Amino acid sequence: MKKVSIWVMCIVAMGVGLFSISSCNKDGFSITPSGLRYEFIEQKEGRKPALGDMMRMHLIYKDKDGKEIYNSNELGESFVLELTKPTFLGGLEEGFAMMSEGDSAIFLVNADSVFDKTFKQPLPANIDAHDLLRFEIRLKKVLTASEYRNESKHNTEYNQVEELRQIELYLGDNSISVPPVKPGVYFIVFKEGKGAKPKPGDQVEIKYTGSFLNGEMFDASGNNGQNLIYRLGDGTHLTAWEEAISTMKPGSVARLILTSSNAYGTAGLDPIPPNTPVLFDIELVRCGF
Repeated sequence: MKKVSIWVMCIVAMGVGLFSISSCNKDGFSITPSGLRYEFIEQKEGRKPALGDMMRMHLIYKDKDGKEIYNSNELGESFVLELTKPTFLGGLEEGFAMMSEGDSAIFLVNADSVFDKTFKQPLPANIDAHDLLRFEIRLKKVLTASEYRNESKHNTEYNQVEELRQIELYLGDNSISVPPVKPGVYFIVFKEGKGAKPKPGDQVEIKYTGSFLNGEMFDASGNNGQNLIYRLGDGTHLTAWEEAISTMKPGSVARLILTSSNAYGTAGLDPIPPNTPVLFDIELVRCGF
């Protein structure tokens, strides 16, 4: 899965500009008084964003040769930016502020300025400071901060219900009947081991596989010829995982099923998509050695 630039994983500053007069460049792009080159492909009469509003959009940006650098389709409807004050004169933020719901536009922005002021990242080696990056934007929806919070709350609640439904279907299809040990956490013991359970600080050896509910595996121990060995409670693993391991005796074999709120959340973790329930088949090989 392609990694997303840091600036698009956060809320990016955007700005409001005043546009009294625009000139036209010989390349066909209009130019604002601040120097932003733009071309509207489609203009609607939709809602315009105000300072502090949230903007759901599709965004692609390309280098001067037309090679795609980033495409927000990776995040889909999760790609939302806030309209705030400009990061620099003639920047991309001015273009966002010009748009209305349903509009499509292209903006040409100086690479050095946008990486330094907006992205807050070093300029990539393959991009010259004076290059113009091409941003292709479609503004889908404008929301006030309050509307966005309410929508996010609704989506979170929907995702939680949907994930629990998926887990219940999985349990039914596999003839497993167990109550959750806590909301969104299911723990099924297939084989009970012997001996003392591990305590925080104990070294443990684990054999495991991590899978989606459809059986597709995304992780496993033994890829390097070795089982997972670490100290229980070292903070490097999921809380639900640590709690499960602490209940097992050496030789125990169990399955841990987790909703995303107990696993990798609304952001996911490559290669695990956002809002995705997961399961782990775990064997505690030994502990306290």
